[in-house]
Amino acid sequence: MQHRSFDIRPPPANPQRRTYLGITGVLLVIVLGLAVGIIWYNTKKSNQLVVAAAERMIEEVGEHVSDRLKLIYDPMYAIIGTASLMPELTSPSIAEDPRALSLIRRVLSVYPQILSLYVGFDSGDFFMVTHVAGENSKELRAALKAPQETAFASEIISANAGGERKVRWVFLREDGSVVGSSDPVPSEFDPRQRPWYDTAKDSEAVEPSELYVFASSGEPGFTLSRGFKGQSPGVVGADFAAIDLSRFLRDQRLTPNSTAFIFTKAGKVIALPDATRIAKAVHSDGQVLVEPPKVGLLADSVIAGLVAAYEDGRMSGIRIYDVAGRTYVGDVVEIPPRYGRDQLLAIMVPLDEIEKPVIEIRNQTLIYSIVFLLFAMPLYVTLVIAWIDRRLHGRFLWPGSRED
Repeated sequence: MQHRSFDIRPPPANPQRRTYLGITGVLLVIVLGLAVGIIWYNTKKSNQLVVAAAERMIEEVGEHVSDRLKLIYDPMYAIIGTASLMPELTSPSIAEDPRALSLIRRVLSVYPQILSLYVGFDSGDFFMVTHVAGENSKELRAALKAPQETAFASEIISANAGGERKVRWVFLREDGSVVGSSDPVPSEFDPRQRPWYDTAKDSEAVEPSELYVFASSGEPGFTLSRGFKGQSPGVVGADFAAIDLSRFLRDQRLTPNSTAFIFTKAGKVIALPDATRIAKAVHSDGQVLVEPPKVGLLADSVIAGLVAAYEDGRMSGIRIYDVAGRTYVGDVVEIPPRYGRDQLLAIMVPLDEIEKPVIEIRNQTLIYSIVFLLFAMPLYVTLVIAWIDRRLHGRFLWPGSRED
């Protein structure tokens, strides 16, 4: 009697299952590798795009500021150059000439960047008209002790028969009618001792001044002036308040903590978005500076860091630099001498404030992609395995198994 022998050992693992698992693993590795590569490439390109966008925005701000300086200074150059040739505006009797006053009021109304237009004489006489308008009109009226309706304030300084120099003010409405005046009082102001007078007295060109403090309002600002000859020689000048330039720089803010400011090659600050900081530095320790304040007086590590980077030669064109524990994109460009002798425009933007919206969009896209991948991967693997299964025909026999 014959006996059949059977192999009762447990069957080995299904080779098809191992094949499917291996293929699935390879697919997962490929997909994950592609996902990581795409994320890395996207991050790299996003950072490059952020820096390029920052550079372009900085260039645009630089162009806007340059255009603004031209609009401010070019008309003033033309006005001072013309005024120094007009008999009505260079006559010692200018204070009594209604045509001169009317002309000055018209100029100040058309060109709001001009704070004051005035004439000083070698005799020490002085005539000035100040435009009381704009955002700082309230403070200016208070400084001049002018009535509320004042639109123009006229300052007249002359010597009496005894040689005593006195000053009186006449306050005008917008239409030129008188709204108030002050009695003559002794004056210590002498135009011949002001920086704008000495610079322009012997020059045949319109001369720009450095930043200094206006005697009438106490505000820091700049003057364009030109001398004139004749029987009563003197100087014609026009003031431009630094606060107006500061407001314009403030409006150019690209991000909450970006800034643009103007400084000199000697490290003196000319204009900041916050005009009060300049005024505070100019009037530091109860004394009025006769020149622009040094960067150190502002106690601003970010501004000081950019100026130091420029002075060390590390700022040549738009570049990324670190200061005060933060990364900035910055640029320093030279202002034409016509609009500021030895002056530089600095623009700086925190890199993280530009990156933030881009990073948020990138992270949202990444999250959506991962969620989509988690839902799509099982379906994708199932379809691939089904396709492979159709390709694999036949059955696997277990090694060692036989049928008698």
